[in-house]
Amino acid sequence: MSKMPLRAKAEMTAYGASAAALAYVPSMESLPAHATVTAFSGGCVWWLYRKVKTRDFRRTIRTAQRVLGPVTGGAVYAAAAFVPGRPWWEPAAALGWGAAMSAALPITRSTWTPPADTTAAYPPGFRGLVMHLWDTAEVAPETWLENIEQTIDAAHPDFTADIVAPAGKPVPRIELVAAAAAFGVPAACVAVDEIPGVGPGRLRLTVAPTTRRGGGSIEDTWTEKVARPGGAIPGSHIVRVEQFPAHGNLPARGMVLAQVDAGEVARINHGQLCSAFGVEPEELRLVAEARGREALVTLYDSAPLKASRRATRELLTLDAYGRYTIGTAHDGSDAKVHMQSAAGTLHGFLVGVTGSGKTVTLALMCAAWALAGLTNWVTSARPDAQMSAVGRHIDRQGAGAVFTWWMLKAAIALMDIRGEINAEVGHDFSAHSPYPGLVLVLDEFNSLVGDDGLGDDVAHMTDVLAREGRKFGIGIVFAGQSLNLAKLGGEASLRDQVQGGIGVVLRIASSSGGIAARQATGGLAGDVDLAEIPDRFNAAMSLVDRIDGVANDVPGEPTHGVGHTVTGSGATMMRSLYVHLPKDGSPDGLDEIFPAGGGINTLTDREIAALTGLGLWHDWTMPPPTKNDKADGEGAELPQFTGIGSFTPPAGKPKTRTVKDKVLDVVDRQMTAKEIRAQVDAAAGTVRNALSDLVAEGRLHQVDHGLYAPADQDAAHGAEQEGPARPAASQVLDDVDGALVVEAADLIISSQFGSPSMVQRKLRVGFALAGRLMDVLEKRGIVGPADGGKARAVLVTPDAQDDVLRELRADFALATHD
Repeated sequence: MSKMPLRAKAEMTAYGASAAALAYVPSMESLPAHATVTAFSGGCVWWLYRKVKTRDFRRTIRTAQRVLGPVTGGAVYAAAAFVPGRPWWEPAAALGWGAAMSAALPITRSTWTPPADTTAAYPPGFRGLVMHLWDTAEVAPETWLENIEQTIDAAHPDFTADIVAPAGKPVPRIELVAAAAAFGVPAACVAVDEIPGVGPGRLRLTVAPTTRRGGGSIEDTWTEKVARPGGAIPGSHIVRVEQFPAHGNLPARGMVLAQVDAGEVARINHGQLCSAFGVEPEELRLVAEARGREALVTLYDSAPLKASRRATRELLTLDAYGRYTIGTAHDGSDAKVHMQSAAGTLHGFLVGVTGSGKTVTLALMCAAWALAGLTNWVTSARPDAQMSAVGRHIDRQGAGAVFTWWMLKAAIALMDIRGEINAEVGHDFSAHSPYPGLVLVLDEFNSLVGDDGLGDDVAHMTDVLAREGRKFGIGIVFAGQSLNLAKLGGEASLRDQVQGGIGVVLRIASSSGGIAARQATGGLAGDVDLAEIPDRFNAAMSLVDRIDGVANDVPGEPTHGVGHTVTGSGATMMRSLYVHLPKDGSPDGLDEIFPAGGGINTLTDREIAALTGLGLWHDWTMPPPTKNDKADGEGAELPQFTGIGSFTPPAGKPKTRTVKDKVLDVVDRQMTAKEIRAQVDAAAGTVRNALSDLVAEGRLHQVDHGLYAPADQDAAHGAEQEGPARPAASQVLDDVDGALVVEAADLIISSQFGSPSMVQRKLRVGFALAGRLMDVLEKRGIVGPADGGKARAVLVTPDAQDDVLRELRADFALATHD
């Protein structure tokens, strides 16, 4: 009893007093006593429940031991309180509980074990501190440290020690991360090795935060393993070394900035660099970046890119420098790409194998283009359900060589059309042009140019657009598992135009399979060194684990979206943002990243009308024309588009009229912004800017949000003249918004012109949606069936327009305006 700690004696006394109280207090029927016991016991149960939720088994058992007395005592109290009277067993149960708890001492024994004959005490100073930290962390239970020696001097924490197991037992497997955490140092600074001539019951522990692993300084290690001839970064020397603690989701990391001699360029061998630092490439813990003669090496305690971030409109909106966020860089910063290349083009490339996250990344790009006011056409070699979902939010989307041929043919014709516009306004494409930028996405490009019938035409037209599209605001983004640009005539020129713009390389085919990063990108990534991305984090098992027979049934986490942004001569490892693109037919998350309200950026009325006149604005599914094809059976040949792409502006520059002048000509009454945009031949964003400027100048009056009138017109009078606006609520039937169906019907009946192109231009919807609107109107007997590229017959006369529109509003549960 004399060896028992004072806290144990106090606990025994508390149990004796509690047992006496339990024998009499429950039968007193005292409400305050009942409430006190209930609160105390219930609080202990809640504490234990919170520990169970942490899934920390050791701490949960210790907590259960500590609350054993209060919880069981509360149970004895509750039993005595519920039974009326004072039966003989109540005092016996209370005394038995007190005796059991005094013998067990659950609270005291959770942190104290009665000492043996010899009391183990930690020695003073550094050795005792190290032993105490090891025992407290319980890195390897039942082991202890011996022969602790500081390797440098008393001022440095670097030391070696022997890990000793009980007699007849081996030292258990030790996780370096756990050992590093015990002493508060990076995992790369800890090593556990065998001792020559000694069995598995004793191992050597080395902790070297100052000198790092290997016993030498970081400078010596760098010289011997990294900077040597044939090393990971030959001829380099360290400029600066920094260490940073963990922050949020970003693990702790060390960073080394190195340089090569002036006149040289830093070259990094990622595999050799991982070997030099003792990490596996599949762990994705080591990131190396090269910029000219400099190289930055970052080593993390764990993989930094395991968490993905959800995409938002704010992240995909251009910043002040014309960039948008495509993902999260390995250091936790935003990974940004430019909307335009350094040469002012909209060109770019996206490379990634199946399952790398290429489709999701392409959806992010399309959303960023839409938010920036650009028009987007997307084609691929074969139909894809996920890209079809993206296609509902952009102007044109399709698949196959035929669709691609027509798309490129229309884009080349658009160069001539925009050449005339450029001559009128006096400058090439810019943010002030009266038409939107156009981005063409060619997914699975190798398959498209490899088509037996149309591949050569696709390659030739792509080459023309890539070389001449800049001044007409037309860009090309190449996408695929790899890119073969051999059929394009200007690979070097194209690479120069792309660098500094859009460049994303996700997981590509392994270099061991014969496809290096430079080959996979068709040279568009230049000479940038890109680390290989595995299909999963920690996908490989070490050979030591194989020898030890360690089971590895749980695969690593997938690396969807992990890759590099490539800009100019540099690359940054990142993970792209996440947007839900389901494969099971469930709703997607694209509405959250594309422009609010569902508006789609299209070409201007003038451009669509010109393309329609050339026979190029249709669904792009009919076979391309040949020299013997006739336009409509009347003997006229289809246009062969000779000379397209070679437009030369006239020498004289005519006097131009600004967009503001055109807006003032149109606004002769109170009108909505939509009506104004429909009548002004300019991009929607340009019209919006002109309206804002005219209101600020006092030349237009803004009656309400989106509602404008001439400056000298009374707003109240204008309101009486205003026609009905689009209803606020409508049902969606036939996969189409009912309000759009009513607007389309009103437009077609009043004009007696059943053209899908006209519906697309006036309602500012995508080509595919305009086609679905026409199909819905055909079902309701308003227009006739499709007849190739011709306008459909209108089956309703203007005098029946009101009745038909009234019925449509009733069908779609829209408010009437009669």
